[in-house]
Amino acid sequence: MASPPAPRIAPRSLARFVLLGLAACSPAPKAEPARIEPERAPETAKPGAAPGPSFEREARGRKLRLVFHADPLPNLVYQLDCMAGRHPCSRAAYEALWQDELGWDDEDRRTLEAFRESRESWSGRIEPSAKAPTAPLPLPHADRTVAARLAIAGLVSRTPDEHVRFLGLVTSPEGALRAQALVDHFRPRFDRYWEREGRAHCEESAERLAALFQREGLTGHVEALAGFYGADLPDGAPLHFHLMARPAHRSVDAARQIGGHAVIEMPAGEKPEDRAPVVVHEMLHHLHAAAPDERLAALARAFVETNDPLAPASYAVLDEALATALGTARSLARLDPGALQKKLAAPLGLYAEPTIDRVAKAALPFLEARLAEGQGLHDPGFAAGFLASVREAFPGGMPPIAHARPLVAVVAPGFWPAFHALDGAAMASSLGGARASDVLRAPETLNLFAARPHWGGAFFLTHAHIHELARFEPHIGAAAVAAITAEARLTRAFVYSTQKSPGVYRFVFVADDLPSMNDLVRALAAQRAPFEGALEVVARRPAKP
Repeated sequence: MASPPAPRIAPRSLARFVLLGLAACSPAPKAEPARIEPERAPETAKPGAAPGPSFEREARGRKLRLVFHADPLPNLVYQLDCMAGRHPCSRAAYEALWQDELGWDDEDRRTLEAFRESRESWSGRIEPSAKAPTAPLPLPHADRTVAARLAIAGLVSRTPDEHVRFLGLVTSPEGALRAQALVDHFRPRFDRYWEREGRAHCEESAERLAALFQREGLTGHVEALAGFYGADLPDGAPLHFHLMARPAHRSVDAARQIGGHAVIEMPAGEKPEDRAPVVVHEMLHHLHAAAPDERLAALARAFVETNDPLAPASYAVLDEALATALGTARSLARLDPGALQKKLAAPLGLYAEPTIDRVAKAALPFLEARLAEGQGLHDPGFAAGFLASVREAFPGGMPPIAHARPLVAVVAPGFWPAFHALDGAAMASSLGGARASDVLRAPETLNLFAARPHWGGAFFLTHAHIHELARFEPHIGAAAVAAITAEARLTRAFVYSTQKSPGVYRFVFVADDLPSMNDLVRALAAQRAPFEGALEVVARRPAKP
């Protein structure tokens, strides 16, 4: 699975908390699209021009309504957010579409950069005013970030005027107008692509998926899992699925859930029915997050209180592993049992990331037994049973990169790309959340660790910054600080791993240039077995005569 792009975190400030729901991704390689001559429109779109009527189809259960949308403006905004690195997606596929077919040029590049900057100029979280329950690990609330609300504004808008109005509820009116003006730059070429191929594919997909869910009772299948998740949803609650046309390409398919809205990429040339397990998968993310915060916080505490070294990393993959086992696998069991058996037997068969794939497969019998007994996610004994499944999947312990989620980080100036690389390799932002600061001496940087003792941690430092570790001794350990200081006198580039408490690792990356720092990240990501101590990547300095 291609690592999803990490969110860009602005230096000189605490990064915003990112928690995004990822969908199952297809591990199968895709065929490259045929190259055709670029087309470029000289005209620009009128800001208020309607991109076409809304298209939606619905499948109803007894308690839930599934609404499948196929609309052009959400497709365009999604593509721009994707190419700007704003969320996990098939970025290479959309970049190839614009570069090979739609006449990408320097003006487009500058406009996309301005669009990305307009998105990043707004950040923060939207939280209930009531005091939140104490949770040692992050709760699954993707829709509570400003970034998520900006994305939702794009998904629910059918016209540019609606997009400006909805964005303006989150940003300033001027900011909303500017963002839409940047989107308008791309609309003439996108609209022709949509009419040529995107519209027919998305509308047919909406028709066929709604019919399949109604015919096969898949909505009822999900409703039956609502009790397992303890979801607090009113009867008749709509779940929205926004279908995104995706060109054929050799890259993974993507989907994500943001509150009651799911984004499902629909690859060209593939049967819409093959995406049905992904739709179910995404619904389960919503059911998981729809439980009351008190119950979700209690679940996080139950994992931590086991004192199992695998607990933090296991909790980080819990949401995705459940959606893969109960969503992807159990949907396939209903629709195509033979295909399920093949996927269970194949590496990366259920999910195109090894940790989640292995945990989901190992946990499936435990989850089936739990459902048969009428026991749910929040009933006693779940954490211990799930951890037993993780240990079955990884009898020798989870790889080091798994312990970098959730992630708190200190980043010396110039090393933000290395942080993004670690965040992407660990899927930290997507699976557990990530926070980082480059203000090494600020009190709030220390507070990042003090407030999150059960999160994994990382430091990206030069040799000149090693002395700063003394301030973080309570969060690393005196012996580790001494060992890192001694190693730095001898070694040009290394990563040091130390386990501060059961399952809570601190990784200290030391290098004086970005290429060496990136090498360290790659070396850690390649390690399969847990380790403590120094991992050298660059040879030791020659001894002085």
